[in-house]
Amino acid sequence: MRKLMLTLVAAAVFITPATAMAQSPIVIKFSHVVANDTPKGKGALKFKELAEKYTNGKVRVEVYPNSSLYKDKEEIEALQLGSVQMLAPSTAKF
Repeated sequence: MRKLMLTLVAAAVFITPATAMAQSPIVIKFSHVVANDTPKGKGALKFKELAEKYTNGKVRVEVYPNSSLYKDKEEIEALQLGSVQMLAPSTAKF
């Protein structure tokens, strides 16, 4: 009986964090350097809408337009460091 109780307690300890983690949404930070009313800005907002819709809220997209999170020259480095997950950089950089 005691062994069964210890097994159940151990299982609860390991399962609880996984359950809590599974319930929190994945957050994608999407940075771009133009305004929301440009084609690139509208595309970013449409991506946000569709990603959140088709994942039933399991993915949340935060769009940062007008270089509000990172300037044009900082975006690539921020992506490499994992500070942002998506970019729509200027094509002049490539």
